[in-house]
Amino acid sequence: MWYNESVIYQIYPLGFCGAPKQNDGVLTSRILKVAEITDHLAKLNANAVYFCPVFESSAHGYDTSDFSKIDVRLGTNDDF
Repeated sequence: MWYNESVIYQIYPLGFCGAPKQNDGVLTSRILKVAEITDHLAKLNANAVYFCPVFESSAHGYDTSDFSKIDVRLGTNDDF
């Protein structure tokens, strides 16, 4: 399978993107910050990025309240 030969880079997006610890409901397109490290990921030969968690939650991200919506602290589904 493709993943057996892949370099997978995991990102905890709430921390990486500097999101507040508690969901304040303010929509901020922080997930776009990941685009700034694409050159670094290429140097690492990463060919997949694993984002976890990304869905709407009230705090740390693992208390998901909506599995169809990106957390507003990260941006919109379109941003993602």
